[in-house]
Amino acid sequence: MSRRIRRHAARRAQRRAAAPARLLLGALGTAGAIVLGVLAGGGTFAVWTVAAPAAAATTTLRAGSAGLTAGALNLSAAGLYPGRTLYASTTVTNSGTAPLALTLDPVKGPATPTTFTASLVVSVGKTVSSADCTAGRVTPTVTTPVGAAAGSDLQLTLAPGASTILCIGIGMPQTAPAAAAGAAASALTITVSGTQVRS
Repeated sequence: MSRRIRRHAARRAQRRAAAPARLLLGALGTAGAIVLGVLAGGGTFAVWTVAAPAAAATTTLRAGSAGLTAGALNLSAAGLYPGRTLYASTTVTNSGTAPLALTLDPVKGPATPTTFTASLVVSVGKTVSSADCTAGRVTPTVTTPVGAAAGSDLQLTLAPGASTILCIGIGMPQTAPAAAAGAAASALTITVSGTQVRS
């Protein structure tokens, strides 16, 4: 590889590395999101993304940066049956410079709902300890079925640098059909997003 091609490749790599920093600058507000994946009957994962809306042509204001991070969510929906709910906690941190109001976005299941996913409800609430969460002693702020059309306000605002423990539950109501128990595994995507609020 020639020296010139190596220089071009190095510049492209620097531009890609700088892209997340450019996303943190914007006007008229910022937003962040954590995407927590749950595999019904299998493993789990957690990743986070940050985005800022593009500024209007005449706007010169700069908003604070938005960033949400989350610890691992060790939650599997394996072994659910009507009347049972499983819980796990994750610590959510505002890693940006703007206060963020937290929302649970609509929980996504497979494109074609299965008997299993159509029967599930997801609950989220704030807790002071992981032990209270796994024991089911946390009153949820939000309970929503998989595939709901709208998101839900978690009634939580995180200051810059602040953290909170969220208790996330996946359950099957008593009224769920018996055929839903032990149905084929399906992936669920649980997204917690943050919207900038005035400090």
